[in-house]
Amino acid sequence: MGIGLSTMTTIIRPATPADARPLSELGATTLRDAFGSMNDPDDMDRYIADAFTPTRQAAEIADPAGLVLLAEHTPTTGGAELIGYAQLVAGAPPPAIAGPAPMELKRFYVMRAWHGRGVAQLLMNSALDEARARGAITIWLGVWERNPRAIAFYTKYGFRRAGERIRRLGGDAQTDWLLARSLGDG
Repeated sequence: MGIGLSTMTTIIRPATPADARPLSELGATTLRDAFGSMNDPDDMDRYIADAFTPTRQAAEIADPAGLVLLAEHTPTTGGAELIGYAQLVAGAPPPAIAGPAPMELKRFYVMRAWHGRGVAQLLMNSALDEARARGAITIWLGVWERNPRAIAFYTKYGFRRAGERIRRLGGDAQTDWLLARSLGDG
């Protein structure tokens, strides 16, 4: 299905340079919602101040090795709002990822108010379609071991544990599970 896919008034579309500021706000909000209560507030603040600036988001949107997809909802009253996003990035994976032609699903977030409403499925289907269209045969991601909701979601999509890596959030060393799946079977 891919880009332009819609259900009711939610569409999935590629980010443009004009989306850098709202994407930085969405990224900060979804990260705090997902992990703020489980992390040191100063560590979160420092990470967000670095990873979710409009300048950084503009660079990620412009990166030819990647693609940022936005889930956008337009209520009947008008005025579109960003409610989720996914970021795909081509490049060398960690050694635990063994499949051919890998692509990373680097970020995948949906606003908490939209959980359970089909947005994540719409966004994931679009991300998988876009990865295939860009020649990926294997898709992989890192998910914090303390995020059971995300792990369950990815498992439903056929992702399986392939290894782990340590990632730092400020002073805290955290374990990410590396999950991967083939894109060959649609």
